Amino acid sequence: MSDLQKILKSKVFIFIITLYSIFYIFSYLILPFSTADTTFYALIGRSLLQEHMLPYQYVFDHKPVGVYALYGVWDALTAPLPVGKFTVLALLSLAAFAAMARSIWHTRWLWVFAALVVLGAPFELLAGNTETLLITTELAVLWLTRKSTLATTQHTARTLWLLAAGVTFGLTVNINYLEGICLFLPVCFLLLTNTRPFFNVALFALGTCGGLAVLFSPYLAEGHHALADYFTQQHQFLHAYSAKLSKRIKAVLLLAAYLAVFSPILIKWFGQKSILKTAPAPDTTLLTLWFVSSVPAALLSGHLLNHYSILWLGPITIMFSKLVENHTNFSIYSFLPLIFFQSYNIQNDIHKNIKEYENINYINYRYIYEITKYQKILNIRAQQSHFYMGHLISFDKYLFHDHIDIVYGKNAAQHYLQDLSERPAFVMLPYEGCSTGKVEQSICSYIQQHYRQVYSVRVGKLNRKKPNRLSFELYKIKN
Repeated sequence: MSDLQKILKSKVFIFIITLYSIFYIFSYLILPFSTADTTFYALIGRSLLQEHMLPYQYVFDHKPVGVYALYGVWDALTAPLPVGKFTVLALLSLAAFAAMARSIWHTRWLWVFAALVVLGAPFELLAGNTETLLITTELAVLWLTRKSTLATTQHTARTLWLLAAGVTFGLTVNINYLEGICLFLPVCFLLLTNTRPFFNVALFALGTCGGLAVLFSPYLAEGHHALADYFTQQHQFLHAYSAKLSKRIKAVLLLAAYLAVFSPILIKWFGQKSILKTAPAPDTTLLTLWFVSSVPAALLSGHLLNHYSILWLGPITIMFSKLVENHTNFSIYSFLPLIFFQSYNIQNDIHKNIKEYENINYINYRYIYEITKYQKILNIRAQQSHFYMGHLISFDKYLFHDHIDIVYGKNAAQHYLQDLSERPAFVMLPYEGCSTGKVEQSICSYIQQHYRQVYSVRVGKLNRKKPNRLSFELYKIKN
């Protein structure tokens, strides 16, 4: 038994890590949201379900349509739940992930689930962002595709499993396009290395087309080039959003640093005889190819966003569980960097979440809703999460705090002035945005002349040099 296995089986260790994990999960559960992305998906999802407005007809975001449908449905189902709804979604996703991993690789459910929760701390796994759901939907596609390869004696069963896998892929790749990259190698392996590969590919492709047809049918019913406009807006924004070379280099270096921390697991996994020296087992190859495909997917956008690393963390947790269960000899010293790294991030997350809980309570969303009810608000670089929390209505389709700057660049101020010329009922600015230079003077002059302040909040302690990002000012047009 290795040093690591002795520690993992120690009752003292289990008690400490369990207590630590409870505090860690609870720090997320007390928050209505822990990343602004999830509130934005749910906001667009609300307009989809309640107002029957297709994505990008109300507020724009560059994610595919499936993510808004999913988060909109979840937001509606958990409407009575004031806090923790996105973390509950994340935990359910991780539970399903661990169950499917157990079915394919015969790992222990609890070990995979616990490894995801603990090892996911640096990547905001419990925030409930799309990547947390993506690793589960990816595994669902692999599970269904693998099921079809096992149904060798029943032609009908094999056909149905393949069609189901394709439909699932078509639907879930529209939660995040990165799923297509993450699944490329493992799905090709499953489809092409089994009997009747062309038949497999054809049925999977047919199912994918069926899933896409179902998802985009509302756009086709809408007509008037709605589907073409959907993809055009995505393409234009993603072209402007793409990171520069310097950022891409930094993203590669950051990913290399993360993989170095997890290298004890990777070294043991890729050093196995079953991978390098003899014919590997199909399920071992499947897991390896999934990891190999997921690494470049995390780098595609070029932005330094930690939650992209969840894509390769999923298969690594299964690797780790398999290695431990197979009594792989790990040295505890090789794991010290990972232990310190995770301990720091868990402690940092707990502290950050408690501070965020205090910060959100500074804001009186009920009052804001009462004074702005059913009237549109122009957001000028303030946090977009206020619109979700206060059930507010956006004046401009570019609501996310930096989207107008991304799309219009140097002409962003001109776009805001054009919006102001249409006399929106309310305008939201960052706290002291005019005095700090976050908002251009031409915009500030117009607002001072035509609007009056009706609400402002400086979130956080007064002795802080800079106000918290949730701080904002709200202005109402003068009669």
